[in-house]
Amino acid sequence: MEVLDIDGLDYDDMLQQLSCLEPGHSIELVGTRAIVGLLKRLLQDQPLRYELSTIRRRPDEWRVKVIVFGEEEPRSVTSYLGRDHDRLDDLLQQAVKLAAHGEWAETQSLIADFRDGLFWHIEIEERLLFPEFELLSGSSAGGPTEAMRSEHDTIKECVNGLVEAAGAEDHDELARHHA
Repeated sequence: MEVLDIDGLDYDDMLQQLSCLEPGHSIELVGTRAIVGLLKRLLQDQPLRYELSTIRRRPDEWRVKVIVFGEEEPRSVTSYLGRDHDRLDDLLQQAVKLAAHGEWAETQSLIADFRDGLFWHIEIEERLLFPEFELLSGSSAGGPTEAMRSEHDTIKECVNGLVEAAGAEDHDELARHHA
Protein backbone atom coordinates (compact mmCIF):
# COMPACT_ATOMS: atom_id res chain seq x y z
CA MET A 1 0.00 0.00 0.00
CA GLU A 2 1.25 3.46 -0.84
CA VAL A 3 2.21 5.63 2.14
CA LEU A 4 1.90 9.43 2.32
CA ASP A 5 3.73 11.31 5.07
CA ILE A 6 1.49 14.27 5.80
CA ASP A 7 3.80 16.05 8.22
CA GLY A 8 4.34 19.46 6.71
CA LEU A 9 1.35 19.16 4.37
CA ASP A 10 -1.61 21.44 4.81
CA TYR A 11 -5.14 20.35 4.01
CA ASP A 12 -5.03 21.47 0.37
CA ASP A 13 -1.76 19.61 -0.24
CA MET A 14 -3.18 16.44 1.31
CA LEU A 15 -6.39 16.76 -0.70
CA GLN A 16 -4.39 17.22 -3.91
CA GLN A 17 -2.49 13.99 -3.22
CA LEU A 18 -5.70 12.08 -2.45
CA SER A 19 -7.59 13.46 -5.44
CA CYS A 20 -5.14 11.68 -7.77
CA LEU A 21 -6.27 8.28 -6.50
CA GLU A 22 -8.86 6.28 -8.42
CA PRO A 23 -11.83 4.58 -6.74
CA GLY A 24 -10.85 1.24 -5.26
CA HIS A 25 -7.36 2.40 -4.32
CA SER A 26 -6.13 2.95 -0.80
CA ILE A 27 -3.30 4.87 0.79
CA GLU A 28 -1.86 5.03 4.28
CA LEU A 29 -1.48 8.49 5.79
CA VAL A 30 1.23 8.80 8.44
CA GLY A 31 2.17 11.71 10.64
CA THR A 32 3.81 12.60 13.92
CA ARG A 33 1.02 14.93 14.97
CA ALA A 34 -2.65 14.39 15.51
CA ILE A 35 -4.29 14.49 12.11
CA VAL A 36 -7.86 14.37 13.33
CA GLY A 37 -8.63 17.92 12.22
CA LEU A 38 -7.46 17.23 8.68
CA LEU A 39 -9.42 13.99 8.52
CA LYS A 40 -12.62 15.55 9.90
CA ARG A 41 -12.41 18.27 7.28
CA LEU A 42 -11.82 15.67 4.58
CA LEU A 43 -14.96 13.76 5.59
CA GLN A 44 -16.99 16.97 5.79
CA ASP A 45 -15.86 18.18 2.37
CA GLN A 46 -16.16 14.84 0.56
CA PRO A 47 -18.09 12.42 2.80
CA LEU A 48 -18.82 9.79 0.16
CA ARG A 49 -15.42 9.66 -1.53
CA TYR A 50 -13.21 8.49 1.35
CA GLU A 51 -13.41 5.90 4.10
CA LEU A 52 -10.96 6.06 7.00
CA SER A 53 -9.67 3.26 9.22
CA THR A 54 -7.33 3.96 12.10
CA ILE A 55 -4.17 1.87 12.00
CA ARG A 56 -2.20 3.52 14.79
CA ARG A 57 -3.20 6.33 17.12
CA ARG A 58 -0.46 7.43 19.48
CA PRO A 59 0.59 10.86 20.75
CA ASP A 60 3.65 10.86 18.46
CA GLU A 61 2.45 8.65 15.60
CA TRP A 62 -0.76 8.58 13.60
CA ARG A 63 -1.46 6.13 10.77
CA VAL A 64 -4.75 6.01 8.92
CA LYS A 65 -5.80 3.90 5.95
CA VAL A 66 -7.84 5.85 3.39
CA ILE A 67 -9.94 3.96 0.85
CA VAL A 68 -11.19 5.89 -2.18
CA PHE A 69 -14.73 5.29 -3.43
CA GLY A 70 -16.66 6.49 -6.44
CA GLU A 71 -19.37 9.01 -5.61
CA GLU A 72 -22.09 6.67 -6.89
CA GLU A 73 -21.09 3.65 -4.80
CA PRO A 74 -23.63 2.82 -2.08
CA ARG A 75 -22.15 3.04 1.41
CA SER A 76 -23.44 2.26 4.87
CA VAL A 77 -22.26 1.99 8.45
CA THR A 78 -22.76 -1.76 8.20
CA SER A 79 -20.53 -2.06 5.13
CA TYR A 80 -17.85 0.11 6.76
CA LEU A 81 -17.85 -1.93 9.95
CA GLY A 82 -17.77 -5.15 7.93
CA ARG A 83 -14.74 -4.00 5.92
CA ASP A 84 -13.05 -2.86 9.11
CA HIS A 85 -13.73 -6.25 10.75
CA ASP A 86 -12.11 -7.95 7.75
CA ARG A 87 -9.11 -5.59 7.89
CA LEU A 88 -8.62 -6.25 11.59
CA ASP A 89 -9.01 -10.02 11.14
CA ASP A 90 -6.31 -9.91 8.44
CA LEU A 91 -3.93 -8.01 10.75
CA LEU A 92 -4.38 -10.54 13.52
CA GLN A 93 -3.95 -13.52 11.20
CA GLN A 94 -0.74 -12.02 9.79
CA ALA A 95 0.59 -11.45 13.31
CA VAL A 96 -0.17 -15.02 14.41
CA LYS A 97 1.57 -16.44 11.32
CA LEU A 98 4.64 -14.27 11.90
CA ALA A 99 4.77 -15.30 15.56
CA ALA A 100 4.74 -18.95 14.50
CA HIS A 101 7.90 -18.21 12.51
CA GLY A 102 9.54 -16.33 15.39
CA GLU A 103 9.32 -12.93 13.68
CA TRP A 104 8.54 -11.09 16.88
CA ALA A 105 9.34 -7.48 15.93
CA GLU A 106 6.84 -7.55 13.07
CA THR A 107 4.37 -9.54 15.21
CA GLN A 108 4.54 -6.86 17.92
CA SER A 109 3.99 -4.10 15.37
CA LEU A 110 0.98 -5.83 13.81
CA ILE A 111 -0.53 -6.64 17.21
CA ALA A 112 -0.14 -2.97 18.20
CA ASP A 113 -1.87 -1.92 14.96
CA PHE A 114 -4.59 -4.51 15.61
CA ARG A 115 -5.13 -3.17 19.14
CA ASP A 116 -5.28 0.47 18.05
CA GLY A 117 -7.60 -0.32 15.15
CA LEU A 118 -9.90 -2.57 17.17
CA PHE A 119 -10.14 -0.17 20.10
CA TRP A 120 -11.01 2.64 17.66
CA HIS A 121 -13.58 0.37 16.00
CA ILE A 122 -15.13 -0.39 19.40
CA GLU A 123 -15.18 3.31 20.23
CA ILE A 124 -17.06 4.05 17.00
CA GLU A 125 -19.64 1.38 17.81
CA GLU A 126 -20.11 2.50 21.40
CA ARG A 127 -20.14 6.27 20.79
CA LEU A 128 -22.03 6.40 17.50
CA LEU A 129 -23.82 3.19 16.61
CA PHE A 130 -25.11 1.99 19.98
CA PRO A 131 -26.70 5.30 21.05
CA GLU A 132 -28.54 5.51 17.72
CA PHE A 133 -29.74 1.92 18.04
CA GLU A 134 -30.90 2.59 21.61
CA LEU A 135 -32.71 5.74 20.54
CA LEU A 136 -34.49 4.05 17.64
CA SER A 137 -35.32 0.83 19.48
CA GLY A 138 -36.12 2.34 22.87
CA SER A 139 -33.81 -0.25 24.40
CA SER A 140 -30.78 0.43 26.57
CA ALA A 141 -30.55 -1.03 30.08
CA GLY A 142 -30.47 -4.78 29.82
CA GLY A 143 -30.72 -4.63 26.04
CA PRO A 144 -28.42 -5.92 23.32
CA THR A 145 -26.06 -2.95 23.42
CA GLU A 146 -25.41 -3.54 27.11
CA ALA A 147 -24.42 -7.12 26.29
CA MET A 148 -22.21 -5.90 23.43
CA ARG A 149 -20.47 -3.38 25.70
CA SER A 150 -19.73 -6.21 28.12
CA GLU A 151 -18.36 -8.28 25.22
CA HIS A 152 -16.21 -5.33 24.20
CA ASP A 153 -14.69 -5.22 27.70
CA THR A 154 -13.84 -8.92 27.46
CA ILE A 155 -12.38 -8.43 23.97
CA LYS A 156 -10.20 -5.56 25.20
CA GLU A 157 -8.81 -7.77 27.99
CA CYS A 158 -7.97 -10.48 25.45
CA VAL A 159 -6.33 -7.99 23.10
CA ASN A 160 -4.24 -6.56 25.93
CA GLY A 161 -3.20 -10.16 26.64
CA LEU A 162 -2.14 -10.49 22.99
CA VAL A 163 -0.02 -7.35 23.30
CA GLU A 164 1.65 -8.66 26.47
CA ALA A 165 2.26 -12.11 24.94
CA ALA A 166 3.79 -10.60 21.80
CA GLY A 167 5.99 -8.34 23.93
CA ALA A 168 7.17 -11.36 25.92
CA GLU A 169 7.65 -13.34 22.68
CA ASP A 170 5.50 -16.09 24.17
CA HIS A 171 3.86 -18.06 21.36
CA ASP A 172 1.81 -20.28 23.71
CA GLU A 173 0.35 -17.29 25.54
CA LEU A 174 -0.33 -15.55 22.22
CA ALA A 175 -2.23 -18.61 21.02
CA ARG A 176 -4.19 -18.75 24.29
CA HIS A 177 -5.37 -15.13 23.94
CA HIS A 178 -6.05 -15.58 20.24
CA ALA A 179 -8.33 -18.58 20.80
